[in-house]
Amino acid sequence: MSTTPHDGSAPHHAYRLYTAGYGVYARDGAGKAVRLGAVSERDGVLGYRLEVDDLQAEGFLTSEKLLQDVAAKLAYASLHRFFGTAAATPIHEGEADLPCLLLENEEPGEYPPAGSAAE
Repeated sequence: MSTTPHDGSAPHHAYRLYTAGYGVYARDGAGKAVRLGAVSERDGVLGYRLEVDDLQAEGFLTSEKLLQDVAAKLAYASLHRFFGTAAATPIHEGEADLPCLLLENEEPGEYPPAGSAAE
């Protein structure tokens, strides 16, 4: 998650993280969306389990708090690799109105194209 300007050391990419139904999704600037994992709910408390880096956590009262945790723990490089090889999922109706966070490449260095063998 970034609030600082991009320094130009790597191609700029940002992924829009959001929840829809019982899933956590990422969407790139070109419009491709992929499912990162599942959202669970029990007694009004949310949790998630991602296929990326097998991240999981629970205890969130809102989807916004859940997304903040995902963005704080999910490494940009891991998402970039996963995104390049994952199958696209349909865009959800009303997605533009869903709470979301941006995950940007804050780590310096060169990033090969998403899903390439160089990763």
